[in-house]
Amino acid sequence: MPPIFINTDNSNKKKRIYIGDKAGGSSADVEAKIQAQIIKIIAPTSEFTTNKVDEPKGYTLFCEVTEFSQTGGDTSIKIVIEIIRFPVQFTKKHGLKGEKVMTSGELSGTASASGKTGLADAIEAIMQKIVPKTYPVMIADMAKR
Repeated sequence: MPPIFINTDNSNKKKRIYIGDKAGGSSADVEAKIQAQIIKIIAPTSEFTTNKVDEPKGYTLFCEVTEFSQTGGDTSIKIVIEIIRFPVQFTKKHGLKGEKVMTSGELSGTASASGKTGLADAIEAIMQKIVPKTYPVMIADMAKR
């Protein structure tokens, strides 16, 4: 079986897959860091790829910042991930939003960090913790598709 494709294209402003709006003025930076971390974490795995492929079939890891605070040099952030089937196919039940792959419990992480690299460190800690938890879900779901 070829590697499972993970969509990381956040260029369509109307259909963003990384939502960092709660971070205010730092939202674009947060979204870029989330994207970079997903690519970095997935790259060494043989079961998945983020490289462009012909007729990709896989998943999008939809990430949203649901809590954010930055006071002085301290940053606190919470990110929630949903696994969405890719490519998005229209269905009456899901419309064009895409079909969410069910998981047992919420895939989320919270982190706090300090200093100049606090935001990047917090995002890295969260993504290192929760992205690998998506692997078994996607592998099991792909076997059914």
